[in-house]
Amino acid sequence: MNTSTHVGTCGCHDARQDIRLAGGCLEHLRRVVEHAAQCLPVQGPLGVFVHYNTLRSLQHRRFEDAVIEGGRLFGAEPFLSEEAYHTERGRQRILDEDIDAILNREPDADILPGRLTRRQLRRVMLTPGVRRVNGINISWQLEEGGWLDSFRNDLPEPSAKALRRDSPQALWDTCLARVKPPPTPAPVMPKRPREVVLAQHGIDMDALIHPPLIRLTGAYLDQGIAYWPMPHRDKGLLQAARKIMPQAFAMFPAHLSGVRADFLRQEAANMDADTVVLDSLAQLDVPLGQWEEFVTEELLALRGWAGMIRMLEVDVTLAPHDRVRCSLMEFLALRLTYTVAALRDISGDTAAWRTTLLPVPRFDPQTHVARVFDVVQLLGISSCELAAFTDEELARLDQEILACHETERRRLLHLAYERRHERRVLIPLAMHRKMPCVVPTSNRLVAQVVFCIDEREESIRRALEEVDPGIETAGVAGFFGVAINYAGIDDSGGVSSCPVVVDPQHAVREVPVEDDAHRQKQRQGLRRVWAGVMRNGFISSRTLVRGWISTACLGFLSLFPLALRVLTPLAFGRFIKWLNRAFLPEPKTEFAFMQDDAASRDATSGLMSGFTTQEQAERVYSVLGPAGLHKGHARLVVILGHGSTSLNNPYESAYCCQACGGRTGAPNARLFALIANRPAVREALRAKGVVISEDTWFLGGYHDTCNEDIHFFDMDLLPETHHGDLARVHQSLDKARTLNAHERSRRFAAAGHDITPESSLRHVQERAEHIGEPRPEYGHCTNAVTFVGRREITKGLFMDRRAFLASYDATKDPTDEALAQVLGAAIPVCSSINLDYYFSAVDNDVYGSGTKLPHNINGLVGVMNGYQSDLRTGLPAQAVEIHEPVRMLFVVETTPERLMSVIKADSELNEIVCNQWIRIATMDPDDGHVEVYRDGVFEKLEGSEEPLPVASSSLAWYRGKMEHLALARIDPRAA
Repeated sequence: MNTSTHVGTCGCHDARQDIRLAGGCLEHLRRVVEHAAQCLPVQGPLGVFVHYNTLRSLQHRRFEDAVIEGGRLFGAEPFLSEEAYHTERGRQRILDEDIDAILNREPDADILPGRLTRRQLRRVMLTPGVRRVNGINISWQLEEGGWLDSFRNDLPEPSAKALRRDSPQALWDTCLARVKPPPTPAPVMPKRPREVVLAQHGIDMDALIHPPLIRLTGAYLDQGIAYWPMPHRDKGLLQAARKIMPQAFAMFPAHLSGVRADFLRQEAANMDADTVVLDSLAQLDVPLGQWEEFVTEELLALRGWAGMIRMLEVDVTLAPHDRVRCSLMEFLALRLTYTVAALRDISGDTAAWRTTLLPVPRFDPQTHVARVFDVVQLLGISSCELAAFTDEELARLDQEILACHETERRRLLHLAYERRHERRVLIPLAMHRKMPCVVPTSNRLVAQVVFCIDEREESIRRALEEVDPGIETAGVAGFFGVAINYAGIDDSGGVSSCPVVVDPQHAVREVPVEDDAHRQKQRQGLRRVWAGVMRNGFISSRTLVRGWISTACLGFLSLFPLALRVLTPLAFGRFIKWLNRAFLPEPKTEFAFMQDDAASRDATSGLMSGFTTQEQAERVYSVLGPAGLHKGHARLVVILGHGSTSLNNPYESAYCCQACGGRTGAPNARLFALIANRPAVREALRAKGVVISEDTWFLGGYHDTCNEDIHFFDMDLLPETHHGDLARVHQSLDKARTLNAHERSRRFAAAGHDITPESSLRHVQERAEHIGEPRPEYGHCTNAVTFVGRREITKGLFMDRRAFLASYDATKDPTDEALAQVLGAAIPVCSSINLDYYFSAVDNDVYGSGTKLPHNINGLVGVMNGYQSDLRTGLPAQAVEIHEPVRMLFVVETTPERLMSVIKADSELNEIVCNQWIRIATMDPDDGHVEVYRDGVFEKLEGSEEPLPVASSSLAWYRGKMEHLALARIDPRAA
């Protein structure tokens, strides 16, 4: 048995002697682990689910190259299937002119001079397209599928005419005679021991190693669900495992019995995680130059758990309750310990796998011949012509066919797919821009409502402006410029309510007003009593005697609330809320947000309590300034944050405000309104050019995008002179939320096509309360566009809940500082949401989390399939089932020069834009012409093939339709 063949492979030590003194190797190992960590998911625990670019580690590369590389690295699909794109072509979602336009942008070359070019070849390989062939079905297609009986029935007319006097058998025989099959693939070196063991012994090492590794890691990260917490958690994952697993009578699965001895040896030598990993790499004989590939592959084998460990290592505050010390190095050490033990037991040698070649995958030389046979039919090349080709001509044709492989065809079809989407948005948008405003402007608006830029708010904004033309809406990032660490009256500690890339410096707390302090004490006492009851019930169900009694006595009683929740979810939900209001005192509260002196800095948390007046003015200006709201404000300005509440939904935070770190934007909206109403703040704003009228009042509010509830805060502070304004806004918002619910319901098959707006409101409210509803709402599944510009450009335009709408006025931003501020927030946030949905849609099994049906919450940190699996990252199938996977199309109301000056000044924006992770276009603020960014240059939008339909209302346009709809102009005069 050889377990120490690392001698001489890295040159830093000899046969693992003095392994802890190998400083050079240790530093290299830490760099390797750090680099490998970049490939892991950055999804935090369920309570802080935030969208991100799944391939962020490849963001330095061009999008098309990165998705292909990501597919190789993760074993995932880079694009939709070829069949899916041809289905879209069949329903005119992709036009032939889109394919031609994409091919015209690709490099061309002569294949057969004067007769065939690369573009012509690729054109026929894309449409009608080549048939799928492989070594499994080729023989059947030839013998039973009719391939040799007749030519394809979808050949272009010239090709069909050229082959009229030929026969498929003759063409096939010629292909067999002339086409040289590609060489048989050479055996490859393994990347992991698992590959060799699986090939030689038929044993999957991951199936052996993952169950105990999942149990240990899950128990270590548990956030209070387990009755018995894992012992020794304070010592770290590796130490806890070494203390627990070698105990007497511990049982190990087959091939893992050697783990006990390895743990005891490590403990006796007091080996830390770094040393264990170095020792394991030595036993596995992994050369220094291959450490990074090996470590990356091992971590990616269980990337969900590894990624969670990494996230909690970087930011332990993400853990909802128990903040244990996490280390990716310890996780790797634990994994490699099990790997070495399993490999030693199965193979008897921990180093022999390094010199073993993997068997060649199944290869059929006829597959390529069949592909050439298919292509020459499409080209109309007869058997006689093919036989007359010189070897050089045939080699060029053969090479070009190989180059246009399936992934390349899917890439081209995807670009055509995105091009048609782009033109369906930009052409109608430009047409709408040239038309007069549907509703004439008034001297002063009745009210202004400021929403988050979220695309789910596009429909309610449009509905609100339809039902009440006297109300104007605006869109800003949903944390409303106030990055805070917030704690409500029932929260045990503060949480960040701002984008994840921002570290809040200010603490804001909700506290009871002085007169209601006694009600708060009553509330806390009752909550403690109820928490004790629930805790005792939880513990009782997990003990022998009390568990039997509670199951027998309470199990039957729990049937009734369960039946009510399933059969009448909305009524039961309202009943529970009534009970809370009836028995749980709700004190009147206020925000502690004023910072009066420098001593307010908390020495423990490093947070400042509240804001100074100058800081408050800066926060208000950061919202009103870029949005162009410098003056002429309405008497009532509503700041409406948003979030989402649903029952039995592990992904609830994914539906909340991403600008607030996956939490509700209600505290931010309430705080912004309180700040904006302060006279001292308004006085400071005057110096910045923002003049707020004395009779303007800001009111904070909250919109639940799932059940369509709308609430207002601090209504007792509203002057009596504004009660009439609020009544009108409240009435208009009530109508708008009903229409919004109706527009959302068209996507739900259970709602039916003939549902009324009033019934649709009840329908979405029931979905939010239903314990078995996998689709309480569709979240960001329709995201596709981000418009950054004045509201007047998109007002009266039906955008099908597919557009993020960020308010920005280029005419009031001569220095482009506001543009930099808006894009600095909008591009990272919106592109991250979009790319998370893109990857979860193109390969839901690898990049997404699969269907929700087998999901099981583990320790409040993530979901697994069933009782034991890797943590599932990404979005579930139910969240992306109607999503069109296209890159986000940004339309910015500015000039190309101004836009690129902002983009080039920010390294992150430059990487996203120039590497084409998004698509971007400009709309000139003066004349409205559109220019599209392609491969480093802007091209003026030409053409008018996409119409701009006109409808009398949004309801009239979407009624009875479930699919994605084109842009339409909403003009009440069209009735």
